[in-house]
Amino acid sequence: MAAIEIVIASTSELPAAQRFYECRGYGGAPIRNRDYVVLARLQERIVGIGRLTEEDGLLWLRGMQVDPQFQRSGVGTRILQRLSQEIGDRRCCCLPYTHLVTFYRQAGFVQATDLPSGLAGRLADYVSRSLPVVAMVRPEQSRPDSLNLASGGYRAHQ
Repeated sequence: MAAIEIVIASTSELPAAQRFYECRGYGGAPIRNRDYVVLARLQERIVGIGRLTEEDGLLWLRGMQVDPQFQRSGVGTRILQRLSQEIGDRRCCCLPYTHLVTFYRQAGFVQATDLPSGLAGRLADYVSRSLPVVAMVRPEQSRPDSLNLASGGYRAHQ
């Protein structure tokens, strides 16, 4: 069997990535061109996805999805590792299902109670729909002044 590769999606791959979400029943916001999308591909077939997006002044890790046939094979961990590299030193939040808390902890996310309004609002919405989710934040990492680089925004990948 061919190896699964973890790649940054090009702009031309975003429609296929959105179709993968739809096939998985993911009900989150659609992918935007400025999102940072990571794909797990087996040859040309998408078998996993995750993305980073900026909303309400917050960096969000959203939409981690892995084809059930490839769950528990390390695909999700590899996607999370690639997204974690892109997050770098910045603060990032996510709203994972409660059974995935340990999974997200491996990337430095911790359960949070003092929530920014954008995160608190989305959490309240999900909980009101009986979704078993929790708020998690990966805290901003301080750097020595000599390494204080600009955070850099997202860009469409060509």
